Order: sequence, then structure tokens, then C-alpha cells
Amino acid sequence: MNKSINELNADIFKTQDEEKFSDPQHARKKGMDFLALREYGYEELITKLQAKGYNCKASNQALEGLKRDGLQDDLRFAESFCRSRYKQGKGPLKIIFELKAKQLPRKIIDHALAELDVDWFELAKEARLKKFGAKPPLDYKEKSRQMRFLQSRGFDSDSISASLKI
Repeated sequence: MNKSINELNADIFKTQDEEKFSDPQHARKKGMDFLALREYGYEELITKLQAKGYNCKASNQALEGLKRDGLQDDLRFAESFCRSRYKQGKGPLKIIFELKAKQLPRKIIDHALAELDVDWFELAKEARLKKFGAKPPLDYKEKSRQMRFLQSRGFDSDSISASLKI
């Protein structure tokens, strides 16, 4: 059976793409491209490579090599992520939630938060002052609104209570 020129070209390109997306070296290069822009967690980077079309085996092999060579490190990613969220005024509960969503182990999350060495009470206070000013809430409605804001930022009830007592 004779194939048209378009069908022949499609077969050629399909074969090249299949080879590219099953090659761990090519996946490694793509992973390095991602890591050059910012840190990624292991699972997040696997997902990103697979979304680009790399098969599971090539993605795993590439990331194992990147991890072995020290180019990808979950702890380094978690520490960087925690610092970033802290600078945004986010509390520990929100940071933990976001890191869990990135499928990082709790042990790494806890270590990264401990390395941050932050006074969460002070951060909650600063976030409240920045948003609402120095005047303490006078009525229940305003107090509730400020508490909801701080909860959405990821602060625990002790930090929220302390920040409202100015």
C-alpha cells in the first residue's frame, strides 16, 4: 500500500519524537533547563517532564541522575520555597500545605521550616499591621475579618490571637 507524502512525513516525525521522549539524556537536558530557572521538588519535576511528553522511565532515570549529581535536591527546594513564602508574609500552615501539595515528605518540610528560624507571632503581627494598620479591631465583625485574613495567610490560632492584642 502506498502512503502519501504527508503520511510518510508524519511517520518520520513520530519516530523522532518517540526516540526523543524516551531518551533519558534528552529528559535530563530538559530537566536542567527547568532547574536553571528555579528549584523544583523531585515529584514536581517528574510531573513537569511527563507533561512535556517524556515517558516515565526516561523521566525517572534523568531525575535520579540530576539528584545524584546534586542538581536537584528536595531539601534545598523546600528551604528556598519556605524563604520565598516567608518573605510574602505567609504563615507556617500555608507553607506546609503548599509543600505537601508538591508531594514533599513531611520530614523535609519540617526540617526546612526549622532552618528558617522565624518568629511566627511577629510575622503575623506584621502582616496584620500592614493590611489593617495599628488600630486594634473594635467590634466583632472587624476582628473576625482580620482573623480570617490571617488564617488565609496560614497562621495558627495562637499567632492570630497574639497579633490582635496590640
